[in-house]
Amino acid sequence: MNNDENLQQLIYEQSLKQTELLEKQSAWIKKQTIIISVLMLIVAIALIVLSVQVGGVLEEANSAIAEITVLTHELNTVLDESNITELLNNANALIAESGDALKEALEGVDGALETIEQIDIETLNNAISDLKKVVEPLAKLFGR
Repeated sequence: MNNDENLQQLIYEQSLKQTELLEKQSAWIKKQTIIISVLMLIVAIALIVLSVQVGGVLEEANSAIAEITVLTHELNTVLDESNITELLNNANALIAESGDALKEALEGVDGALETIEQIDIETLNNAISDLKKVVEPLAKLFGR
């Protein structure tokens, strides 16, 4: 019976160890449950805070969009009333006409310069000198 007692003692000791290990495991599960619950609470609070902030941002964005829409309508009204498009088109036409006139004037200047370049200055000087020689005696004759 000694063997039976030893076996019973061994079973009893193993049972105590198992019970002790189960108690430790149960304590760890309780700690993990508390930690997970706290983390879930923190995440829930963070989500609530973020949703409130996102709601505020969305409200501000909607307000800004409404203001932009009003400003766009006002700008369109001002542009329609001021006929700025017509004014700009007229300015473009005036600039184009001025450019054409300037081009024609420059062509005329080029033509005049070509004509001046064709004049033989030496021959012209000689002709003036000859005319002076003819006119001087006539001027003396008429009393000048």
